[in-house]
Amino acid sequence: MRRRRILIFAALALGVAIIVGGLAALATGVHRTTGSHATTQTASPITTSAPTGGWRPVAPATTVPEGTPVQQQYDRGFEEGFSSPANELMLHRAETLVLPGPAITGGWPDLALSETPDGWTTEFASGLLDIDFARQSRDALGAWLVAEGAPDLMPGIPSAFSERALYVSLLAPTIIGQASPVPSPHQWRADSAAGVRWAASGLEVQLDPQWQQMIDAGWQPPDIRAAVEDISGVLTITGRRVSTTRRFSLVVQVGSAHWRNGYGTVLVSDWTVYSR
Repeated sequence: MRRRRILIFAALALGVAIIVGGLAALATGVHRTTGSHATTQTASPITTSAPTGGWRPVAPATTVPEGTPVQQQYDRGFEEGFSSPANELMLHRAETLVLPGPAITGGWPDLALSETPDGWTTEFASGLLDIDFARQSRDALGAWLVAEGAPDLMPGIPSAFSERALYVSLLAPTIIGQASPVPSPHQWRADSAAGVRWAASGLEVQLDPQWQQMIDAGWQPPDIRAAVEDISGVLTITGRRVSTTRRFSLVVQVGSAHWRNGYGTVLVSDWTVYSR
């Protein structure tokens, strides 16, 4: 059976109600209105509950989309989906988490800037999945995710959750009911003791077709850098005596980075490892 796809990471990780709201614009015969969208960048500051130290937040590259029928219907679908009782409960659980401040320590890489969403997705996936468990810290991973993250600016996302989406999706995935490539603390310690290493290779990235469908219909996200990328590759798992390979896939939502000008990661989901 084909795995459940995610149209918009931040939305659909919280419930399929968002899909209905988005695709309804196409199903009910709303057509794209001709004319250009506004592309004015704003400089609204991003607030954070994490201690920043020497880090300073950077305003995202945003736009105020033209209020076409398509734009309004998609936006309304997202907002209604996020306000459902089940999703509000998940958002509340996520908002109670205390995130670490941004830092790149504990063996995690300082990622290079990229001018394209697929370039950033490749860079981020490699940094996340190339792990030497004995030399890299799971605790430091949390700070690394905060440092490399981007706020979720999708319509209807509460500001208290927008900066937690990446951390939750990878280190507290049970809150949103998703699988994560990051092992549990217990498994991390076991892999460290066993000298396990991961390496990702053969990475292939493409724009998610459902995201493209929304853009083609005439909807525009408020974050100019927003995109949803599908990525697949080979994960090599090496221990002291044996090495195995598995194909994997995941979906990455990107957007305007919180702590620098350029791309960052909003959310990771649909992690799948194939047996063959």
